[in-house]
Amino acid sequence: MKRVGLIGGLSWESTSSYYTMFHRFTSETAAPWVQPRLLIDSLDFSEIVTLQRLGDWDATGAILIDSAHRLQDAGATVLGIGANTMHMNFDAVADAVTIPVVDIRDAVISEVEAKGATSVSLLGTKYLMENDFYSGYLEARGIVVVKPTTDEVEELHSMIFTELTQGIVTDESTSRFMTIAANCRRRGGDVIALCCTEFGMLVDERNAPWPFVDSTAAHVRALLAY
Repeated sequence: MKRVGLIGGLSWESTSSYYTMFHRFTSETAAPWVQPRLLIDSLDFSEIVTLQRLGDWDATGAILIDSAHRLQDAGATVLGIGANTMHMNFDAVADAVTIPVVDIRDAVISEVEAKGATSVSLLGTKYLMENDFYSGYLEARGIVVVKPTTDEVEELHSMIFTELTQGIVTDESTSRFMTIAANCRRRGGDVIALCCTEFGMLVDERNAPWPFVDSTAAHVRALLAY
């Protein structure tokens, strides 16, 4: 019997979105009351944030590997890391378990390609923007990546950690987010890639003004398809 295991709590707001989408997407195709079998290991995000600020990605990897082991031991048959930035540790986690781990980057690429696009406006944390584990992965698959300016990256990063991961959504941040997305799109990033799992709190890909790919939704669809 297949069970999805999710490394969650990265943050709890994004994990809540994952949980909602697992059930909403299942209900769109399944008979009434059918629900996906899920195992969620919700981590203490404060530990992750502290290590991110220190740049100690080996230590964050160790925490994720422990979580992956717990989920595998509990009966998960496929695994997902419920955050974009923490895919910095994807290879370490995938190597540490014997069950498949579905990569959120592959899910984003698949949905970008399904839209017939070859370029994205990549929006995420400063850690994701300043390293190439994400942009380089997309570029290796033929996707042109457009990033915000340095000042815009700082704005988005602040928005994520002072508001969204605290459950705060404001009209001002929503407006500023859309302005940054529009700026990137004007510079050639045709599809707006929401590569922070909290950005879905600001814009819904189903009724957005431009082509958007919500990484959380893409990841959930890929995990359910598996």
